[in-house]
Amino acid sequence: MSKWISKSLSICYFIIIFQGISLLVYTSIAFVGALITGEIERVDTFVSENLLYLLLIFSILFIAKNFKKIKRASFTPFLLIQLFALIIAWPLLQSDKLITQGLGLLIGISGLLGIVLGLLPQNRNKFM
Repeated sequence: MSKWISKSLSICYFIIIFQGISLLVYTSIAFVGALITGEIERVDTFVSENLLYLLLIFSILFIAKNFKKIKRASFTPFLLIQLFALIIAWPLLQSDKLITQGLGLLIGISGLLGIVLGLLPQNRNKFM
């Protein structure tokens, strides 16, 4: 158990990288799928939605980079991202499709693990 605790900040770093890559994959699939099927209701909404996703991806990766360097300003955004991961996982878990439920489970477990490891006293103290 102490081995996990000593490596918990590294695990948190890989969790946030996983979440950033997951959002990148989702955004890419949604973007390409919308272009192929032509199911774009309004171009301005489509563009702004994808720009927002890109902004979130870069923000997550920027937070991950600063989290690895143990910068104080990255601790609270890291925990917020984990809470958002739990919020995103909930509707995915309620889907009828098995693959969507599996993705929801991965995202939910990563968010829960990130919160637990991030709030360990020795990790919290490194950022304070």
